[in-house]
Amino acid sequence: MNKIILAFFTLVLIQSNLLAKPDGKQLYIQKCAICHLNSEPSDKSILVAPPISGVMMHLAEFFSEEEMQEHINDFVMDPSPEEAICKSVKRFGVMPSQKGLLSIEELEKIAQYMMDELQYSPSSHKKTH
Repeated sequence: MNKIILAFFTLVLIQSNLLAKPDGKQLYIQKCAICHLNSEPSDKSILVAPPISGVMMHLAEFFSEEEMQEHINDFVMDPSPEEAICKSVKRFGVMPSQKGLLSIEELEKIAQYMMDELQYSPSSHKKTH
């Protein structure tokens, strides 16, 4: 009987972990990091979008934290050259809209993760001349 109860609770625990909603970091890795690398690679030819450190640097220059969250939400769902703040839009173009690929709830988690964990620091972004 104890083995049956233990097996039941193990199964419930496994199911609850499988059904758990991903956090901002997991969502960022799944949905954003494929294009926005965490750091600038030595071989810049592999870049398909600006590294997230550069994006966060520009966001921090232009926006308060509250405005940053709003800009990320608006821009990711409806990107336009007029709203782009990174100069790299000339190199990479405007990112594709993520409408239908991300829910607002997921985007808010991602934006919060970016603001909490991926803030610009001089050691995470190398300036090139």
